[in-house]
Amino acid sequence: MATKAQMSALTATGDTVKTLIDTITMIQSAKRIIGIWCYAVAAAGLTIAESVTGVVEFESDDSPIAPLQLPLDIVNMLTSGAVAFNPRIFPVDIPINGQAKIKGSVTMDMTQTSAFKARFGFIIEAD
Repeated sequence: MATKAQMSALTATGDTVKTLIDTITMIQSAKRIIGIWCYAVAAAGLTIAESVTGVVEFESDDSPIAPLQLPLDIVNMLTSGAVAFNPRIFPVDIPINGQAKIKGSVTMDMTQTSAFKARFGFIIEAD
């Protein structure tokens, strides 16, 4: 077995609305997911003290991951132009089939003054 990783595109989020980030198709040799991470990132424009937090959700029609919801870490913004980047890796043990498609979505907890983007990824065991 080898450890590999796959990650999504960096996609604009819909603030407090559930927004699809991306769909990842597992590589053919994937056997299990052993780690999941996600982060939200904010560009310049935060002008007051704000907190960046939310929920990432995974769904799939052909894998046992669905539905799975995990929290994003809270990142406090205190100055204009600050950027949030605080990924947390969740250790998991989820059997997965090669070529399984997994959709990742994010919902932010609060409305923000800045445009947000989000990204997620999987650490997998594969042949």
